[in-house]
Formats: sequence, structure tokens, C-alpha cells
Amino acid sequence: MTRDVSRFRDAEARLWRSVGVTPTERFVELRSGGNVRVQEIGSGPSVLFVHGVSVAGSTWCGLAAALSDFHCILLDRPGCGLSDPNPTGQLTNLSAVLASADDLIRDVLDALEIGRANIAATSYGGLFALRGAAAHPDRVDRLVEYSWPMGAPMSRIAMSMRMAALPGMQALPAKLPVTPRVVKAMLSGVGLKRAIRTGTFTDEMVDWTVSVMRDTDTLANDMRASPTLVTPIRGLNRDVLLSDETLAKVESPALFLWGDEDTNGGEDVAREFVPRFPNAHLEMIREAGHAPWIDELDLCVSATREFLTA
Repeated sequence: MTRDVSRFRDAEARLWRSVGVTPTERFVELRSGGNVRVQEIGSGPSVLFVHGVSVAGSTWCGLAAALSDFHCILLDRPGCGLSDPNPTGQLTNLSAVLASADDLIRDVLDALEIGRANIAATSYGGLFALRGAAAHPDRVDRLVEYSWPMGAPMSRIAMSMRMAALPGMQALPAKLPVTPRVVKAMLSGVGLKRAIRTGTFTDEMVDWTVSVMRDTDTLANDMRASPTLVTPIRGLNRDVLLSDETLAKVESPALFLWGDEDTNGGEDVAREFVPRFPNAHLEMIREAGHAPWIDELDLCVSATREFLTA
């Protein structure tokens, strides 16, 4: 697969135009080495957004555009979007993955010269947000998690995730045809079925996602960097699950906006998981999937704003 940054930037520019916002962009160097890209819009209290697997920071564009009364910082995680891969190379064991999760939030805030910030996260990004808040509680004001985070139990594991864990699959992305049809099918299988069906996951979002997978190394890098999170047979590696000891260290107030139709874990998982935090509130979002800020944007905007300004 040929990396085509200009084609990716074109798709991303169209996505941002669709929400009526033009972000600023900068690259900052992490203490561990390597540059990460952040896009910024708005002014006010800082909110660092951490995305899920195999996408990039602009996945938050609609939510961030509606929260312009905050300084929204959209991170491309290392290896994703236009950020450099993890400088230590492949995170080939779980200890390395979890150590990276512990420190990414701190390292990004240091690079941006921000002492404390609110954190917004989803899915795989939730592992970085929750472990980062536990490891460095002095750096996190408030925490918003949009639906199921990695580290919580899973109700089911998508076949695409199991297949990605098979030996040799890390090289497969370069050989796969990436088309809007393929992307829509993949997203429907991992919890965005309603968003695809109703069109709230817009054509611009589809085109941008196609470009992330086709024109950047995001998918291959994420597969190489986290091969121990899911196994083909047993599913989620139980050592990834966040322990009560870790959750007890998350001192920041936390809000979980959780789709009851999230295929990774619905209401039963949410109501078991969230009470384990010292200071967390759960709001179930009806008929929403794994990306509730796409399914129910207005609800997520109002709930996020109210929580962060409380």
C-alpha cells in the first residue's frame, strides 16, 4: 500500500469543511522520542481527545466543532494519522503496551506545555485515558469516556479483531482493497451499525476513514503495536482488564456516555464496570452504539459541556 499524505490531507480537509471548522495543526516531540500531530480548535479549558483503534484525531471533528467553548486538542496517537510510530518500535508484549498507555497522556501534555487537562476518550483510547489518569492523577481534571473502553470486560469480540490477532496478519493491510463498501461493513461489525444505516456517519466520514486506512500506515502500525491485546481463540487478553487497584487510583471525576447497543459491551457491562471507580457517573444512551457522539451528537455535546463546567 502506497502512503499518500496529500490524498489523506484532502479527505481530511473535506471532513472538516463538512462541520464548518478549520483546525490548526502542530507537531510536538514526546519525551520518549518521535513526533505526534495534534489539531486544535476553540478556546477555554483544555480537553485532550484520544481516539480508538485504526483511526486518527479527526474522528472527533463533529463533537469538537460543537465544543468550541473549550480548547479541543485532537491527538493522532503514535503510529496513527500523521504521527510517527512508537519510537521503541513494535510493542510486542503486553507490559510494553500498558507502560505506553500509562505515560502517553502525561507525555503529550508535557510536549504541549499544559499542566492539567480534561481528557475525552473512546475504545482503545480509553485504555490510555484510564491508565494515564491512574498513573498521573495530577495531570487530569475531568475524564469523559464515550462508550466501552479497552480495559473493561467485553460481551463479544468482533471477528475482524480475532482475525487481526492471527500470526502473519500484521502484513495483510497492505494487500487488502480498501473501499467505502469494505469500510462500511467493517464499521458496522465493530459497533457503528446504526451510524452507517442512518447516515450520521456521513459520506465525508466514510471517505476520510477509507483514506486513513489506504493512505497512511495507521492500520498496520496499530496492528504491529498491540498484538497481545486480543487472541484468536480466547479473545480479549484478560491481563488487559483494569484491576480494582488501578481504578481506585483514578481520582478525577469521570463521566461515561455509554451506548446501550455497543457490541463490545452494552448496559450489563457498563453497570458492572463504572461503579468500580471512586467518582464516576454513568449515562446510558439509548439505541446508540460504539460511537455515541456520532449516533447522538447533541446529547453528547450537552452532557459533556455540563459535566466539564460543573
